[in-house]
Amino acid sequence: MQAIERSLKNLIASLPPQPIPKEVIDALVSEALSEVEGRKTTPENRRIQWEYALRNEVFILAEKEGAALKDPHTAYYDELRDILDIVLSFTEHDACEHIFPFNMLYDLLETQTIASCSHIFSWIEERADRLTEGMVPQKGKALVLLRTLNDLLRRLSKMGSTTKFCGRILTFLSRVFPLGERSGVNLRGEYGPAWEGPGVERWEKSEISKAEQAKEEDSDKMQVDEPKVEIDSATASKEEPKDDFYRVFWSLQSPFSRPPMFAEPHILPKFKEAVNRVLPVIKEATAKERALMGSKTVSGASLKRKRESEAIGDPNTQDYFFAKYLTSPELLDLEVADTHFRRQFLLQLLILLQHLLTFTKSAKAEWLSQRNRSLQIDFTLEPDDAQWVEDTIKRASEELRQTTPNGRLFAETIQVILEREKNWIKWKNELCYPFEREAWSSEVEVEDEQGRKVKRKIGLEEATADTRKKIREEPPAWEHRYGSAPLTEIWDMGYRDLYDLQHPFQAGDIKDFVKKVKQEEAKIEMRKKQLARAAERIAQARAKAAASAVQNQETAENPPRTVTPPPSASRTLPTPSTPLQHPLPAKPGTAASKPPPQDNAVATPTPTPAPAPAAPEPVHEPSYENDELILQYEENKMRWAWLALRTTRDLYLLHFAKIGTGDIMLLSQEIDKEVKETKEREEKASRGESTASANQDDRGTSPGMVVTASLNSVSAEAGKTSEDGQAAVASEQANGRDSEGDVKMEA
Repeated sequence: MQAIERSLKNLIASLPPQPIPKEVIDALVSEALSEVEGRKTTPENRRIQWEYALRNEVFILAEKEGAALKDPHTAYYDELRDILDIVLSFTEHDACEHIFPFNMLYDLLETQTIASCSHIFSWIEERADRLTEGMVPQKGKALVLLRTLNDLLRRLSKMGSTTKFCGRILTFLSRVFPLGERSGVNLRGEYGPAWEGPGVERWEKSEISKAEQAKEEDSDKMQVDEPKVEIDSATASKEEPKDDFYRVFWSLQSPFSRPPMFAEPHILPKFKEAVNRVLPVIKEATAKERALMGSKTVSGASLKRKRESEAIGDPNTQDYFFAKYLTSPELLDLEVADTHFRRQFLLQLLILLQHLLTFTKSAKAEWLSQRNRSLQIDFTLEPDDAQWVEDTIKRASEELRQTTPNGRLFAETIQVILEREKNWIKWKNELCYPFEREAWSSEVEVEDEQGRKVKRKIGLEEATADTRKKIREEPPAWEHRYGSAPLTEIWDMGYRDLYDLQHPFQAGDIKDFVKKVKQEEAKIEMRKKQLARAAERIAQARAKAAASAVQNQETAENPPRTVTPPPSASRTLPTPSTPLQHPLPAKPGTAASKPPPQDNAVATPTPTPAPAPAAPEPVHEPSYENDELILQYEENKMRWAWLALRTTRDLYLLHFAKIGTGDIMLLSQEIDKEVKETKEREEKASRGESTASANQDDRGTSPGMVVTASLNSVSAEAGKTSEDGQAAVASEQANGRDSEGDVKMEA
């Protein structure tokens, strides 16, 4: 034991300054364990000795807390964290029991003040992962940790300024333990201590008749002396209402603390009466406070802005603290005038009213069962009472919104809390069904080493591996250029904007197809003109470039020469007899005489004839066969022609032999000619019928003869028309074979 204590003291003395990495502490602990490893003792005894030595060191250090609280620059908490890290490291090295750190923390927290407990709990939060490693709920160290923190919460509940510390502990418990852990749930529905302040007798006494009440009042009056009655009667009108309101107000704490009281039939009417009496007083205090704040705003706006800025700058000014309850009658007016006190009361009222709504007939039918009898009471809220509860909830919520400061935000926060409380109550009434769900899995058949097929469970990640790999692959190119097949077809048909819909295409009219073909031919001609102009510009540019190249070459071969006049010429002025111009040309038939040289004349060089300009390159016709736009227009023209033939084949198939090469313009002409001939025949037939009827009326011709004559004339005309049509078709076919502008159709 002495060797262990000596080794531990050496370890603590060799610690480096803060912060100390975990690896350094582990190395020092391993060294200390190796020093005493060869001792002749069992592992169990050695573990007990190490635990005793560590506990002893911790509590020797804990004795210094009193002096540390007085010293603002104390290193007590740093030393405490170091020794706790050493204890945790010994436990991880299996030198101590796994439950030992929690037992030591339980004893340590019992000996420390709340301020020191806050530092120790900060260490617990930082080392939570290491402390709770391998922890099983409701077993072993989990129970010790739960008991330790619950005892600490019980200590903190007796103080008023530890709300944040309590929230930290509850958050830690919710993180360490599962949400469905029953150890933190009041399954039996037990309530806290009952209210023992003023107003309790209001609920304990049963209702008595008015006669008995009058008798009691008469007996009380007889026991009092007359002078005293006169003094009391003078002040009773002022003190009685105040005292009565005092008792009514504080009596509401009894149903707030014990809701099972409502099982008695006379409790709810009294409760409604008390609430209806207290809420107007609360409302009056709120309105008075808002009026005072409004007057202060009008009279001193700058002061209000100053106060608001100071409140915003210092967040601690928003904190407040109340003792458990101060129930002195002299303090009630001041408490009601305080915003925070009114908010406390309204929040209590809202919690109880929401609890009462769970006892309506419809609500009880949802959660009532044989398993949660401990939560059931013999009470049902009637429809009229339920309506009153809902109206009171609205009134209380509105009062919360009217309070200052930040009344609307406070009321919305309370509403969210109460909504979450409904879910927790429902979970509790359903006996805390577990939250955890089993991870998704699927059974698949795989082959083992012997080649046999066996079933094996796989998780979600393994089951979706192929799907996720396929999702990451590049998708294939979409078959439709413009999103969908109909949209692509509409685009290919030539529709580009809404203006194309002003003259919609009608598939049954041959003239529309002719119009489309003419439009495509116009586009082709325009494109050819553009290409011809572009080719002409290119040829002109080439010719200009060739001419400039020839001129530059001639200039390089014959550079210009400059003749210098003799010295005498520069000093002698020309005489009047000196010819200044060239002589006249020689007469025809005579040789041209050379003018005599003059002394003072300047010799001029013989001009070299200018070269003939280069002939411009011939303009070549541009090639239209490989132009993409022309090919596209030709394809469109072919498509329109094919659509025209498909549309007209049922009605005008007899004309296809006449057009030969599939010229839809010629087909349109034939159709127009047929329509015209049909109209003429109909007109002739109508005129013949009218003539026949007139002859019949005038000469008495029989109707049969007239009809026979008209039919003969129509058949003769039809025969003549067919002969003329066949001759025209033969000539048009001959012309169609030689024509180069027709559209060549392929079946």
